[in-house]
Amino acid sequence: EVRDNNGFASVEEGVAAAKTAGADIVVLCSSDDEYAEFAPAAFDVIKGEAIFVVAGAPACMDELKTKGIENFIHVKSNVLDELKAYQAKLGI
Repeated sequence: EVRDNNGFASVEEGVAAAKTAGADIVVLCSSDDEYAEFAPAAFDVIKGEAIFVVAGAPACMDELKTKGIENFIHVKSNVLDELKAYQAKLGI
């Protein structure tokens, strides 16, 4: 089940909503300029409780990878391969 929203006032509010929903995968959708700040903050709050994915290929992608963020999905992604990988991580 996919649950969408119109945004949250803070990273903590968004992660709390994902945890309350029992999300197995949390996808952060933002502007490229905001990923440098929001992605590490969300990743730290999630603390491995869900698969964390950045929707996009921001200029700071390499910096985010050094912080442990490894999942990105964007227009150049092979969506079928990505979905299969997430299913494997979830044991589906």
